[in-house]
Amino acid sequence: QSLLSGETDMALAGAVSGRVPHRAGYFCDGGGVVSPDGHVRAFDARANGTVFGSGGGILVLKRLADALADGDAIQAVIKGTAVNNDGAEKAGYTTPSVNSQADAVVEALANAGLEADAISYIEAHGSGTSVGDPIEIRALTKAFRASTQRSGYCAIGSVKTNVGHLDAAAAVAGIIKTVLALQHRKLPPSLNFSEANPEIDFPRTPFYVNTRLREWISDGPRRAGVMSTGMGGTNAHLVLEEAPEPLTPALSPSDGERETKTESPHLL
Repeated sequence: QSLLSGETDMALAGAVSGRVPHRAGYFCDGGGVVSPDGHVRAFDARANGTVFGSGGGILVLKRLADALADGDAIQAVIKGTAVNNDGAEKAGYTTPSVNSQADAVVEALANAGLEADAISYIEAHGSGTSVGDPIEIRALTKAFRASTQRSGYCAIGSVKTNVGHLDAAAAVAGIIKTVLALQHRKLPPSLNFSEANPEIDFPRTPFYVNTRLREWISDGPRRAGVMSTGMGGTNAHLVLEEAPEPLTPALSPSDGERETKTESPHLL
């Protein structure tokens, strides 16, 4: 929002979550959100909880016009975002609301100037809990049904099946995964899925769980949504689009042997 309003020209945004001590287990009494067998099975019939991990990520954000003018290595374009809170609609502190999650998705799509048909991948919150997963799919379906009646066309997955729930850094991990998928033009598999949660009727939704690496084929620019929900009822949704083709300016005679080269940044 600060970039869009012109208050700043570049921003670093991200999160880090480190669990101390790192090599530690947890007690599972069957009544919480942690998995009794140490696996995150997002949207699966055997989903029984999540596993917390450590990690972090940082995004460098600029207005697209400025990044193009500066010759930056653009990884992806944020088309629209939305954040809200369940407020009085939440059934409990850790139980999300269908309506507020759906509202966040609809608002993010509206801010992006897109309809649901334009989205071909959703990086879900997908924490692998038997209650949260069906609520998320119901919310996403409600949001998508506002502009499309298509079913089974949009892949869905969760990076939590790879690295666990990174707490405050969970969303930025999902964003980075999705940006990499856009760059490589491939849909990465969501792990530990064999049979859908019986509370989720995927054939009647726009979604299917992507369980294998496949080419990301799209009629237009590849676009994705990233969903994140937080304790206390906060919902966030972000719409991403693949980066535009880099500009290659024509060389004039005075340029001689000069070449333009754009390198991706690396974190040391």
